Amino acid sequence: MWKHWFQKYKTNKDGATAIEFAILALPFLALLLSIIEVAIVFFISSTLTHAMNESARDIRTGEFQSTCQGADSFKAMVCDNMSTLGSCSNLRIDVVSSPTGRFVPDLLEPTPTDPDPLDPNEPTILPDEYVETAARAVVVVRAQYYHSLAFPGQWSRLANQPGNQRVITAATAFRNEPFPDSGC
Repeated sequence: MWKHWFQKYKTNKDGATAIEFAILALPFLALLLSIIEVAIVFFISSTLTHAMNESARDIRTGEFQSTCQGADSFKAMVCDNMSTLGSCSNLRIDVVSSPTGRFVPDLLEPTPTDPDPLDPNEPTILPDEYVETAARAVVVVRAQYYHSLAFPGQWSRLANQPGNQRVITAATAFRNEPFPDSGC
């Protein structure tokens, strides 16, 4: 009796496609969502780089210095150039200048990020660093955007900070043009 019943279901192929789909659906979905997450990170990275370069151009030409504004205004300018993509509270901006007038390795080192001592699952976003730059000064502008990933980091391996966060970084280095002193 059992042998006859087993033979009957062994040759039946009616549900094979549904079972194969059930087996492959989870890995396929994980791959698809990971691809979408990578695309979002790439898009934010491109937007951040563009926004930072557009804003840094005003420093390079002396246009920003002539307005007598500071770090908050520059950060707002970068945020505006990002086309409201993301939260400006997750953005960190560094504008540093070389005291020797040369490109030195210490100037180009990225700012380290440590876990928050109160909540080790969240990274510490350090305060912005802004140095007023003069004509012909060597300047490095860095932007760091802390993006919260939508999907678990185990799927895409994109998290590079605690709390399933990805730090997206953009930087540019240049020598300011010879512009007149702003008198601020």
